[in-house]
Order: sequence, then structure tokens, then C-alpha cells
Amino acid sequence: MEIKIIKEKLEKLIKLDKDFSIFGSSSHEYIINPKLTEEEIQNFEEKNQITLPDEYREYLKNIGNGGAGPFYGLLELEDNDNNLMDLSMEFPYTYDKPLKLFEVYETMDEMDDENEEEQEQFLNEIYEKSVRGIIFLTHEGCGMYSVLVVKGEEYGNVWYFDFANDAGVYPLTSEKTGKSMRFFEWMELWIDKSLACVEKGEEELKGYAFYIKDIGEE
Repeated sequence: MEIKIIKEKLEKLIKLDKDFSIFGSSSHEYIINPKLTEEEIQNFEEKNQITLPDEYREYLKNIGNGGAGPFYGLLELEDNDNNLMDLSMEFPYTYDKPLKLFEVYETMDEMDDENEEEQEQFLNEIYEKSVRGIIFLTHEGCGMYSVLVVKGEEYGNVWYFDFANDAGVYPLTSEKTGKSMRFFEWMELWIDKSLACVEKGEEELKGYAFYIKDIGEE
């Protein structure tokens, strides 16, 4: 059972990394927040008109609601419960058609240079569209996030979200399938890389950018 393996590996990492040597661990200190009940999860789902992916639901019920995790730690489910995002609307991108911000800027360059308000409105509309159907899993720092798709074709997959550094919204590519990465694989990848760093002195996982397909201008 994958959730059992992840739990055992996470417990091992917590025991080994007493000095918080892994990037971001000094922020969450490997503290795992209390688990959520089925009722609490269902209340969130009903309020937002969604059904959370099975793997993420299992994690919330069997390990915890945020805390110890990749980078600065897993966010709590409730951190996504705000008016800026409509979780019930479908995530608009697919593995083969991510959002490349350089293409957005090319379109903006073709607009009237003197109409900054029009350009700003256009970019805001792209952002509002991009946060549909996703929950934010963790903050990598510098405005970069890992997000989980909860509505749409990429349901259950983890994506990279970076407007702050002009990158865009990209799928994380699974080393196993060559397609979008699932939640359990995403968690286990971070734990395995972190254990290798602590036990063998290998380079730690400081970012997921190298798991992104076709990032940047072609």
C-alpha cells in the first residue's frame, strides 16, 4: 500500500534529519499537522463542489493535513479555501498544452503600448484562469508553487506554478510513466531524494524545475 510506504519513509527521514539539513525543513521542522476526518474532507468538498483525488484524500486521513513535506512544507487544505480560486471550474491546461508565459507576453507586446490598463487586465485574466481547479500543495520559495489539479483533464496530477518568475504553469513529468506526476509519486520522490542526501551525501532536491517538460521559449 503506497500510503504505508510513504508514511514509513517519512518517519525515517524525520528521525535521520535531526539538524534540518534538507532545504526548507527548518521552516516546518518535520512537524505533521493533525489528520482530517472523512467528515471534514467531505465538508470542504461540498463547499467547493469538488471531489479530492484519492491519493491526496488518503494522505489527509492517514498522515496529516499539511506540515512536513517538500520545500517549506505542505500547506493545509484550508489554505486553499479563499475567494481567489474557483476549485469547481476546470483547470484549463493539459500535459501537451501548458501555459508558457513568454507566449502571453508576446501577445501583450502586440497590444497598444500606451494602454497599460488593457495589458494588465489581460494578464490578470490569464492568472484568474490559471488558478481554476487547483489547490496549492507547497511553496518552493520565490513565488514558485507545486499545485494539485482537482478538476479537469489533469485531475490528480501535480503541476508547477510560477507567475512570479515569468515561467508559467507546467506539468511535472513522471520518471516512471513519462506523463504527468501523481501526488504519491511527487511525495515519494521528495522523500527518497532527501533520504539519499542525508544518508549518502547526495545532492538534495532543491526544485522541481528539471522535471518540467518544454519549459521556456522554444
